[in-house]
Amino acid sequence: MIQNLSKKHTGFTLVELLVVIAIIGLLSTIVLVSFGPVRNQARDTAIKANMSQMRLAAEIKYVNDATYVTTTTRSDFIAAKAAAQAAGGGSYAENWAAGTYCFQFSLPGGGSWCIDSTGYIGSANITCNGTQPTRCAAT
Repeated sequence: MIQNLSKKHTGFTLVELLVVIAIIGLLSTIVLVSFGPVRNQARDTAIKANMSQMRLAAEIKYVNDATYVTTTTRSDFIAAKAAAQAAGGGSYAENWAAGTYCFQFSLPGGGSWCIDSTGYIGSANITCNGTQPTRCAAT
């Protein structure tokens, strides 16, 4: 039996490995770029949902005590506000009076979201106005 002295090496060459790594890098870049806006939309939705919880806490306070003024001491309001901030909410404004309120977050996807005691929920050039009654108003 004759042994084969020349061993055939199998595997990938350096060029082949570099080409595969370059293709994987290109595909991952495309995926990350395309998911950026989706991530901001998800953060916007989380902030809006938490602001709805803040509104619910304020309305529960009003039903129980006929005032909104001390709503910010409610644990459910505090938790919803913290969750909205953790979701990436930017600047935050709130204004309170005995019979009215409004609060507003700037959104990571752009614009802002404002909710007030008149039932307004919306965005686009809206500011939480501190004049009486406290409400969301166009800027």
